[in-house]
Amino acid sequence: MPTRRMLRHGLVVSDTPTQITLDGDPVHVAAARLGAGPNAQHIVEFWAEGSIEDTGTERTRTFQVIGTGHALPDGARHWGTTDRTPEGLVWHLYELPESTAR
Repeated sequence: MPTRRMLRHGLVVSDTPTQITLDGDPVHVAAARLGAGPNAQHIVEFWAEGSIEDTGTERTRTFQVIGTGHALPDGARHWGTTDRTPEGLVWHLYELPESTAR
């Protein structure tokens, strides 16, 4: 039987949905940066239980980072909100329904 682990995933903050293969649901969301310095790209990381071995239970899901005040896609499911960054930014992790995922 495959060993379950807590795994980290990351999405670049953009207007583009991202497909990720998972076999568990997100349990925590946080803001981070790719690299160092004031121009480093913002990302939203999330953690979900899963296995690094092929279990046959994985499925491809579509997630999108939504900024505060931005329109929410129809049917999107909220998974978590980041703490405020030092710049004062807050992001929200949503999963898009299969029928509307791009």
